[in-house]
Amino acid sequence: MEQYSRKMKVKVLDIESGKLISLLNEIDAKELGILPLERVQITNPKTGHKINTVADKTDTVVEENEIGLFEDVARLLEVKDGATVEVQASDKPKSVQFIKKKMNKGKLKESEIKEIVEDLSSNKLSEVEATAFVSAVYINGFELDEIISMTKALVENGNTLVLDVSPVLDKHSIGGTNGRSTMIIVPIIASAGYYIPKTSSRSITSSAGTADAMEVLAPVTLSMEKIKQVVEQTGGCIVWGGAVNLAPADDKIIKIEHPLSLDPEGQVIASVMAKKVSVGSKHVVIDIPIGPDVKIKTKERAEEMALKFLEVGKKFGINVEVMLTNGAEPSGSAFGPALEARHVMEILEGKHFDNLAKKSCELAGALLEMSGSTEPGKGHDKAKEILESGTALEKMREIIKAQGGKIFSSSAVKMAPFMKEIKSRANGRIYKINVRHCITIARIAGAPGDKKAGLLLKVKDGTKVKPEQPLFEIYAENKRKLELAEQFARSVDVIELDKTILQRIS
Repeated sequence: MEQYSRKMKVKVLDIESGKLISLLNEIDAKELGILPLERVQITNPKTGHKINTVADKTDTVVEENEIGLFEDVARLLEVKDGATVEVQASDKPKSVQFIKKKMNKGKLKESEIKEIVEDLSSNKLSEVEATAFVSAVYINGFELDEIISMTKALVENGNTLVLDVSPVLDKHSIGGTNGRSTMIIVPIIASAGYYIPKTSSRSITSSAGTADAMEVLAPVTLSMEKIKQVVEQTGGCIVWGGAVNLAPADDKIIKIEHPLSLDPEGQVIASVMAKKVSVGSKHVVIDIPIGPDVKIKTKERAEEMALKFLEVGKKFGINVEVMLTNGAEPSGSAFGPALEARHVMEILEGKHFDNLAKKSCELAGALLEMSGSTEPGKGHDKAKEILESGTALEKMREIIKAQGGKIFSSSAVKMAPFMKEIKSRANGRIYKINVRHCITIARIAGAPGDKKAGLLLKVKDGTKVKPEQPLFEIYAENKRKLELAEQFARSVDVIELDKTILQRIS
């Protein structure tokens, strides 16, 4: 049955909403039978172009017979202020029923997942509906074939990077801890003569994502053409994947996950593997840190996740190897984009060879062995040789320059202006550094949004300390954030000393 429609005058609102939203006057909404958050179809009569928007009501912003469109929506519809459009009520997308199915613990078919992803990509789902989907996957999970279907749908609805070089190697860390191993691995692999187009994410739950840290040194928002140029010229890149729409639906999901600190396992696997397929990766190493304070708490859960990665890799013709790593202790001493970027450059410069450097060589070594260029068991030594020779540092500088960066040394990385040193109150030996508390302190201080904010450890596990010895430094862009971070730091056990007496009972 044909819906009742109205001709209305466009009022362009000087705001970029990032969402398909329109504003109707209360009187027009009532006549069209539109309730808040229901949809309207808007047609440009000159072009025939149609879009569906979520409608909201107002009695002040737009007048009767007017429809308010945010700048990005008007641009999409190809209309200007004062143009005439046709407006009518629109039904909810069919994919909403599939979201309800997942909320009710149902298993989704490939076609249903495909429709959800298509509607996410084209902004047909409201923020409430998209959040319901993410929450349903977080609570009820994905089975293996749902993960494969989601991976396929994400690839089909995104762009792909086609390189004129091969073979393409790649890595990904599930994260939840600190330390940007990617920024060490990429120049090692590129120095060895391979190609590693690393598309990275911004932080969801940690104090810095790889894209956040790399952005301290060089731009990470590059076009597909520029990425291709950088990789073919230098052998590698470290860029933000969200800029090139490798998986636009996944980028929308990540935006929902971020404020809720959600990371549904099935969605994580699909997200990672879709991006590896999209850049043409043939050999991929996956790093899963395990520890009480990171995303994956137990070895059993890590092994289950690893098997799913292997199965999805087989389905898409990618050779995957998963490495379970120690997430119980910090990976390096830095938390926060600038601090982590500086620490990486110090490792490349040969100033440290700590657990982050060792882990990076292990992961890079695994890739070298998978590619067949290095004998089994010899990869770590080969990667370490490349690192210690300074070749990886020169390659990193080459990549930074190719991406348009101007920071080529650790000394050029600046920290936030306000710093507080936290000192030990007792004698003892450090037996635990709480990674989660370190991340929380860095985030309260402003990271990753404030790139120069964060936390820098001055000690490590096993260090003997005495009263007034510095334990860590907190950096912030303003005094208020520094005070809040310090308050939290003093309210929890960030660093614990050996205890002879565990408990006293009487």
